[in-house]
Amino acid sequence: MTATATAISQHIAALSGIPSQPTAAEQAPAAVHPFPQARPGFRLVPALVGTFARNQVAWIECPTWCTEPHAAEPSALEDITHYADSDAVQIPSFTDPTTAAYMLYARLEADPVSADERVRDTHVLLWEDASPMEARLTPEMTEALADDLIGFASQLRHLARAARRHNEVTHRRVSLRKAEGGVA
Repeated sequence: MTATATAISQHIAALSGIPSQPTAAEQAPAAVHPFPQARPGFRLVPALVGTFARNQVAWIECPTWCTEPHAAEPSALEDITHYADSDAVQIPSFTDPTTAAYMLYARLEADPVSADERVRDTHVLLWEDASPMEARLTPEMTEALADDLIGFASQLRHLARAARRHNEVTHRRVSLRKAEGGVA
């Protein structure tokens, strides 16, 4: 045996104790934690959790109707409430046309960690601008209120027509008296 063959044999013998590396097909997939999936009707959004001094981003399930920017300001995780944009009806007064006499607002809301299960469920929140009172309505209550408001709107139209007719009659009489030279 030559010196070269001995060196090669020794090298091959040394490699026989090293385990062979698996091929790519044989390799087990790395332990990857998939991004959690949101339930139907929800999406995952970032929320800033903590205080202004110490906070971090946590991903939370958020209803698809929620427009609240949960990452805008830090809050405790249990204080996160979901809100939709509000709709409003303004009730003016001709005695002060610059300010609404009443503003009635409505929006969807859900507080996922409320002690009250009804508040955890998505519901409609109604409130008046100048009042601390709020009304929380189930979908069924909201539909009943909408039916009542449709009836109320019809009554408002009736009142408007009655006021307009009365004013027309009153103003016509005043105009006739003036035309006849009488005192209005």
